[in-house]
Amino acid sequence: MISIDYAGASHLIRRMGFGAPPEDIDALVALGSREAAVDYLLNYDKIDDKALDDLITANFQLDEVPLDNTKFNPQELRRLWFTRMILTKRQFQEKLTLFWHNHFATAISKVNQEVLMQAQNNTLRANALARFDDLLLKVAEEPAMLVYLDTLQNVRGNTNENFARELQELFTMGIYDVVTGETNYTQTDITEIARTFTGWNFTRPPANTPFNYTFRLVAASHDNSSKTIYQGTPFARTANLDGADVISIISSRPSTPRFLVKKFFEFFVYPLDFSKKADRDTADRLATVYLNNDHSIKEFVRAIFTSDEFWSDRAMYGLIKTPPEFIVGPIRMLGATYNAGGPVAQRDNSIYQRSALLGMDLFNPLDVSGWDLNSAWINTASMLDRYNVANALAITRAANPTTQQGAFLTTDQLRKYTKATTKKTVKGFLSVLNVSTDKPTINSFRNYLDTGDDGVSQPFDPSTDAVIDKKIRGLVHLIMCLPEFQLN
Repeated sequence: MISIDYAGASHLIRRMGFGAPPEDIDALVALGSREAAVDYLLNYDKIDDKALDDLITANFQLDEVPLDNTKFNPQELRRLWFTRMILTKRQFQEKLTLFWHNHFATAISKVNQEVLMQAQNNTLRANALARFDDLLLKVAEEPAMLVYLDTLQNVRGNTNENFARELQELFTMGIYDVVTGETNYTQTDITEIARTFTGWNFTRPPANTPFNYTFRLVAASHDNSSKTIYQGTPFARTANLDGADVISIISSRPSTPRFLVKKFFEFFVYPLDFSKKADRDTADRLATVYLNNDHSIKEFVRAIFTSDEFWSDRAMYGLIKTPPEFIVGPIRMLGATYNAGGPVAQRDNSIYQRSALLGMDLFNPLDVSGWDLNSAWINTASMLDRYNVANALAITRAANPTTQQGAFLTTDQLRKYTKATTKKTVKGFLSVLNVSTDKPTINSFRNYLDTGDDGVSQPFDPSTDAVIDKKIRGLVHLIMCLPEFQLN
């Protein structure tokens, strides 16, 4: 067991979640070790999230029949997920669901049915830590995926190869093994595998269970003849294979967990450089965990989050925040209030709109490869948008905190971290927002607190609401605009 300190616990909750206020980070430290903290977040099924379940029941109309467009639409789809991300006590469950959403990307712009998108989201959440084979099969059978990659048009004698191609290139192995560089499949394999998924379809649920779609194989459209895949390799098979067989075969190939290491590291740890032997060895070592544990995602991610790599200097602030991390993180870290609004009136649409502004319109990636990560989030235009989003959180005030929808900081919430001196105040807010910066920047923040609107020196007096309302809100905005705050 390796002990965990405050900085380590902050790192862990930002990566396995979105961030947390100091008291929650202290609770992780109190668990005593990195392994115990990882297990607590990993075993999220043991964390009581009834308060969120009750809030969703009260503030959304998901159980009201019929579920028409006034009750559930693309805006409600996104409001629901951001409500979960901001308010859940099971942070890793939502963070992992976000990862899988980007990995198994589908888009409402093509699927065109928000209920199908929500059904897939439910499947990703419910199976986020399952065996990879089981998760992959469920995703393949999901109506959203069947529509998005044209599997519904894939029939005997007239195959559509879209899913067969992306299954291998994006969802499992990649075109080339990330460690060995060997080619993982050929065009012949794509053609043969497409035949195994012919006739895949779904049955719509009754009106009283609108998200419970069931998979259906249309026997007359399914190719029941023999197929040969991966000929000339150790993974070659010739038989009357179906899609489930193919998923099992691919999930057992070493190339698949190596590829998953690459994807998980890009999202949770740091981008790997496969030109370096050390990174290739990391991928091989963690792939072995997957292969030795019956393809368990849970054991796979446990190994990642307890690895030396995850706790290394290279990993600390080694990623760039995604838009949801940039938006949800400070709300959670500062203990800001979030009222989702609804169920009918005053639904909050501001949070998902901010994410879309920053380039991540949830449920609507540009293509099946999902969103590019890290440096792709940062350019001159996106930084200006981030400054504006930071400002929106910092300056939003609530005339009535119990009824106003959206995210906002009250004076009392800001006063909690405001100290008697500028030095302690700046240090405190940098700590709460998990930012490490240089002394000149710290001094500039202190000078800001000690300066009036007219540019004249004015001693910092945090005892008044006016100073909290103006200067501390301004400080929060300035910290969120730092280059260091963009890092995770």
